[in-house]
Amino acid sequence: MIPFAEWRPDMPALSEWAREALNVVPAEESYRPLNDLSGVSSALGSRAQGAAWFRGTAGATRMFAGDSSKLYLLSGTAWNDVSRTSGGPYAPGGDNLWRFTQFGTLAIAVNGVDTPQKFDLSLGTSWTALGGSPPVGTFITTVRDFVVMGKIGSAPQRVQWCALDNAESWAPSLTTQADLQELPDGGNVTGLVGGEIGLIFQETSIRRMSYEGAPFVFRIDKIANDIGASVPGSVAGLLDMAFFLHKSGFYLVQNAQTVTPIGRGKVDRTFWAEFDEANHFRSSSAIDPVRGLYVFAYPANGSNGAPNRLLIYNWHTKRWTRAILDCELVFGGVSQQAYTLEQLDPFGTLETLPYSLDSSYWTGALSLLLFAFDTAHRSGSFSGPALAATVETGEFNPGQGRRSIVRACRPLIDGGNPQIQIGARETQQSGVSYAPATGLTAAGLAPVYSSGRYFRVRATQPAGALWSNMQGIDDLDVRPAGAQ
Repeated sequence: MIPFAEWRPDMPALSEWAREALNVVPAEESYRPLNDLSGVSSALGSRAQGAAWFRGTAGATRMFAGDSSKLYLLSGTAWNDVSRTSGGPYAPGGDNLWRFTQFGTLAIAVNGVDTPQKFDLSLGTSWTALGGSPPVGTFITTVRDFVVMGKIGSAPQRVQWCALDNAESWAPSLTTQADLQELPDGGNVTGLVGGEIGLIFQETSIRRMSYEGAPFVFRIDKIANDIGASVPGSVAGLLDMAFFLHKSGFYLVQNAQTVTPIGRGKVDRTFWAEFDEANHFRSSSAIDPVRGLYVFAYPANGSNGAPNRLLIYNWHTKRWTRAILDCELVFGGVSQQAYTLEQLDPFGTLETLPYSLDSSYWTGALSLLLFAFDTAHRSGSFSGPALAATVETGEFNPGQGRRSIVRACRPLIDGGNPQIQIGARETQQSGVSYAPATGLTAAGLAPVYSSGRYFRVRATQPAGALWSNMQGIDDLDVRPAGAQ
């Protein structure tokens, strides 16, 4: 068997590594379908610039989003304006994101420009200014019993935290333990990740925040030097893990201590070659905790700054895939309510529903889902039909240096209607020529035909196909060919 091995585009073509893994999700020994994004909500007023979900009182969930002037609450499928009622429209600008954290029954939002906002999850109807004279932070998180902000106003290397167990008390005090810290080096703060221990990402440093109590409150230790988060939108965390992107590639921080490269020799070089770095502020990232995925959305060169690529990393298998998909923002969300058949009318007919009837989107059970906003400013989860998928083996030389003819192969693909192409070339200096795609015979063979010295096999699945795994090819029918 020749497997659809790990996708490592940075490696030489003549190797065991897959040459393509497009619109699929990396699994243990195969690739699985990536479902399409189906925008089912009403639209925001303009491009989405941040979103998050919160668990309120009595187990209720709330999802919020923000654009260039407003904050919204999702009710069913409608994004309702719940912006502040005084102070005028918000003004984060085009290069800032809304970032959120939860502290008790408060949802708190910052954008680096406006006064931090709060929403009472138990009885609030609109966002209001956070009390206690808080700083205007660009980044926000919760560490233990403190709200922490970073990149404060005109002090881009500052972090500041509220009083112990009081998100509306910010004046530095030994009694309340509210305080701030100017970081002496490492550049601007570019991200925060909270939890029992906090992480401060800077341009060229990573620091750990460990609670000690008064008079120092937090002990701040540098755990990485000359490396940090170069793209703020790449920072995403879950439990004891945090992911980020540096100029040298993608990394994973574990246990607030160990920094491990996860893209080196795999995707780093390929990514930086196509990344529209001038529009890096349009990038976003999210965690899919159910499938163990870190998803990074970014604009490729030539996209006019609009995100049109996803890089997907499975931290269980340590494998990557990619997707071509236009979106404004990716974020972690939840299914919110149960629907009866009668309530499905606004979503379309039974034939045109964006998700299958057994999807968790309709059941009402709390499900953590990967969400995104499409280019029409509508949100939805990646629960639609499977995207058109392409997976390709590494390049191989079945004739041990001599020319060969490949006449057939058997794809190991569960379901769908796969089409198979054989690619061939005579030398490592020449381009790859692909034969026309062919379907499978009743016996499950693909009657491909091509001659050459180096080969690769490409399998595609059409959009909407029902399949589960693309594993590799078997029964390669190879015959010797004349010398050339």
